[in-house]
Amino acid sequence: METTLKATIRDEKGSPESRRLRTEGLLPAVVYGEGMESTSVYINAREFTNALKTDAGSNIILNIELGEKEKVTALARQIQRHPYRDEFVHVDLIKVDLTKTVEAEVQINYLGIPIGVKEEGGLVQTINNTLRISALPSNIPTSLDIEISHLNVGENVLAPDIDLPEGVTLANEDDDSVMVIVTLPRAAVEEEEDILGEGLEGEEGEASGDGVSTEEAAGDDSSEESAE
Repeated sequence: METTLKATIRDEKGSPESRRLRTEGLLPAVVYGEGMESTSVYINAREFTNALKTDAGSNIILNIELGEKEKVTALARQIQRHPYRDEFVHVDLIKVDLTKTVEAEVQINYLGIPIGVKEEGGLVQTINNTLRISALPSNIPTSLDIEISHLNVGENVLAPDIDLPEGVTLANEDDDSVMVIVTLPRAAVEEEEDILGEGLEGEEGEASGDGVSTEEAAGDDSSEESAE
């Protein structure tokens, strides 16, 4: 999925200028990448926000019209948001080659209710909501669906377990990150530990026999030797 954004080169820089642009509905940005110099620009903030609301999200391909003649194909990276306002404050637009692979973070959707939840009282613990992949810009998936209904308590899904679309690979081939795991609630774990603890105490008591400690037994033997 792709869209076109018009970018205007900025002559002035700095925080005061950036604030002024944002008050006018413009978003400060920088365009850079292989074969071009880093260029400070601004784009329409609403158009950029709408682009990110598409299914592709932040992985949407952006055709940047830089001036009247130059066009740059880019991906949005280092997207900075305002700490408490619902708005962006700056974005890096990274030039990409549609014939070369790039790395991207893809959203993960976990599907189904695990057996360990339905039958064993477990809980789903999500470790990672995204997966870093490598693909051609046009092949970056919108999101990845992972079926987890087969998981029992104690079982998990690792990054290599995920079935990736053709042309998509893990960004790091050695990535063995845990994505999601089914665990027991903490209260259930503590209860099980208490039961095990009580069992161990019972075994220790049985070892001395008939409630008589080993010290007491030794004492009886010594008394009999003295009587003799």
